[in-house]
Amino acid sequence: MLRENYKSELLLPVGNYEMCLAAIHNGADAIYVGMPEFNARGRSHDHSWEQLEEIIQTCHLYGVKVNIAFNILIFQNELEKAINVLDKAVSLGPDALIVQDIGLISLISKRYPNQVIHGSTQMTVTNHEAIEILDDLNIKRFVLGRENSINEIELIKKNTSKELEVFVHGALCVAYSGQCFTSESLGGRSANRGQCAQSCRFDYDVFVDGKKKELGISKYLVSPQDLCGINEIPKLLELGIESFKVEGRLKSAEFVGTVAKNYKAKILDKLEDQNQAIADMGTTYSRGLYSGWLHGVAHQELVDGTFKENRGHFLGRIKNIENQLIVIPKTIKLDKGDGLLIVDKNNKEQGEKIYQLYEDNRYYKLLLGPKVDSSKLLGDEKIYITRKEKIIKDIAQSVSNRELRKTIPIDLNLSLTNDLYLHLEVKDGKNKFTLKSEEPVQIAKSRPTTKQEIKKNLISLSHTAYSVTSITIDVIEDYFVHNKIVKSLKQKMVAELNLLRVNVSKFKPSFNLDLAPVDTGSTQPSLNILLRKREQLDDVIEYISTLDDSLKVYINQIILDFEFGKDYFPSIKKLKETGVKSCIATTRILKPNEYHNFKLIERCAPDAILIRNLGALNYFKNKGYELIGDFSLNCTNSITHDYLINKGLKSVSASYDLNINQLNDLIHYTNSNKLEITLHQYMPEFHMEHCVFAAFLSDGNSFRDCGKPCEKHDVHLKDMYGNRHEIKADQECRNTMFNSKAQSTAKYLTSWINEGVSYYRFECLHETSEEIISKISTYINLMAKKIDLNEAYSTLGKVEKFGLGAGVLNKEIEYQSRKK
Repeated sequence: MLRENYKSELLLPVGNYEMCLAAIHNGADAIYVGMPEFNARGRSHDHSWEQLEEIIQTCHLYGVKVNIAFNILIFQNELEKAINVLDKAVSLGPDALIVQDIGLISLISKRYPNQVIHGSTQMTVTNHEAIEILDDLNIKRFVLGRENSINEIELIKKNTSKELEVFVHGALCVAYSGQCFTSESLGGRSANRGQCAQSCRFDYDVFVDGKKKELGISKYLVSPQDLCGINEIPKLLELGIESFKVEGRLKSAEFVGTVAKNYKAKILDKLEDQNQAIADMGTTYSRGLYSGWLHGVAHQELVDGTFKENRGHFLGRIKNIENQLIVIPKTIKLDKGDGLLIVDKNNKEQGEKIYQLYEDNRYYKLLLGPKVDSSKLLGDEKIYITRKEKIIKDIAQSVSNRELRKTIPIDLNLSLTNDLYLHLEVKDGKNKFTLKSEEPVQIAKSRPTTKQEIKKNLISLSHTAYSVTSITIDVIEDYFVHNKIVKSLKQKMVAELNLLRVNVSKFKPSFNLDLAPVDTGSTQPSLNILLRKREQLDDVIEYISTLDDSLKVYINQIILDFEFGKDYFPSIKKLKETGVKSCIATTRILKPNEYHNFKLIERCAPDAILIRNLGALNYFKNKGYELIGDFSLNCTNSITHDYLINKGLKSVSASYDLNINQLNDLIHYTNSNKLEITLHQYMPEFHMEHCVFAAFLSDGNSFRDCGKPCEKHDVHLKDMYGNRHEIKADQECRNTMFNSKAQSTAKYLTSWINEGVSYYRFECLHETSEEIISKISTYINLMAKKIDLNEAYSTLGKVEKFGLGAGVLNKEIEYQSRKK
């Protein structure tokens, strides 16, 4: 039985039917699986509707819930298809839909008002404010960002009545989910569309003030270790977290089964050897197991840097070599046939199976297969276990062996009525019904049927999902009960149980989407200029003051996005003195207890605020400021746009996931004078809790002991293609990596103006004042039709030393994995 007060579910990833069975029979209370035709794990198996139905029915038979992940952004031209897919999915009776797109959630809540919705971690929910502002969308549960610590989770839990889901095991993305544009920026593969290219697993060189910093064998600088929160389960149970989530739809059945078994044992307080459990889980897949951000930031610990892929579980270092036998510390149980990986000081790997094994109280002595020449080992090499045959066999047995499989306990009561018909009462803890035999029993002519014989027949359920936990038989001993009568009753019982358990509520659509293009007409365009350095401001203000009125009308406002809050006060003061409209950008992430940035903005009293997260929108929505929404709100369709506008935003920036056709579709179906498009920028890629400055330019784990190298140095990461990506820290020490190549969408400007788009963004990064003014002047003159497109590109090209492109807008077709 479950421990008293146990409420939290264990939620496992499923990519195929084999993984589904492994999850069910090893302790999963719920599973999540991708939506056919819209799979947010682009490299995983895209199952058919028939396969999804089989998974749902099998899970429901065993009392396991099924959540379908529809956690991608939806483009305008996909809304009709999304509705058709939703109709199919909802008809199969899933327990919940996991959704990212705000517009899609709005549509679901209207079309299927009784369908349970969970807000995906892709919504970047890291505070209760974001939960509060979405209260009208009928979201039952929110999957919190992996970056939330236990202390932050506790604060969120205290401030919301919504259910919370927390990741406890699996891969960690270095970037915030829903806020990573690296794959999109580098290769047109959107992480918000399930097509992540795992750019965080690339190798990078770090350049400090223009010079390469030597880091030895460390080159995977933004590749975090995998999450293992098994130690933290008791505290999360104490907080009342409703769901513990495991990442891994691309992993194996062995991974799913092993993780499920050990986490369920921990939840039930029945885990006998936690060290062995962690080793077993690591053997099925591990880039190193670590508690992630559950205890807050630790920049020296999160990223190992020397490897990026599965290495299994770290056993220790080789102590010495004795007559070809490798001597290693005895930390966990090893067996013949286990696979090991040896890594030398140069990070060279070689692997083999254990052929012979000897042990004493402290050490193993191992003879490995011929791929490893022990005579060439120097000792002190790292050694990992990468494969245990026993785990593979145990998971296979958990599915196939009746004694190990999960079964549904049932209680039976068999009675005989006056008309001599048998009545079988059945209870499974959720359902209760009574069946009547098809024919009566007979008075015994010789030997009557015993209760023991009837019982033996009834409890023989080895080919079903059920096991009898209690049975009472109230049958008069003087009767003969033919075996076929009992067998028929039993067959009807199993069929009825299967039907009741599999047949769940299915909702019919009650709302039809009716969208029409919006004709806004041509409009006066204006530029929002975003500056990231205090020293850029003075010269830009002076430049604006020199413009005649015919050109000044093309300047809307200056947005300040500084690293240091102290720079806002004099900047806002100067903008007000010169009559230039001012705006301050919020941080991209809001966590509990991070309201000091908001208080600072309020004290500065700008004319407008650039809203970068849902929590900020909730905080500022009734405070009298003009609010504009940034790209980080992930607006890709008109329903999302209209929802955000109705929450108090004057305009919303279009998402960077859109190509030109998708962006034009969005423009056609929205009030385009409430839409903003970025004209020029260095595209933001990773936005991460991990601080590259602290990790590689200090010995500190946080801002308290890092010495703040971000205030003293410029840092770039150089990728394997030779591109240098600038790293910038924000006021909360979070890092953003920017694309090295500037992106301009100038060639589309005229058509967008004709479509009624009013607001355009120009974003600076590292430019000098002269470079900024040259660029701004080019765009203003292009808007005013004082120069043509060729002249504009010629001027911009001379300023941009790393080149100029249109970025993702030129991506004409959607990425498709070659594995499909």
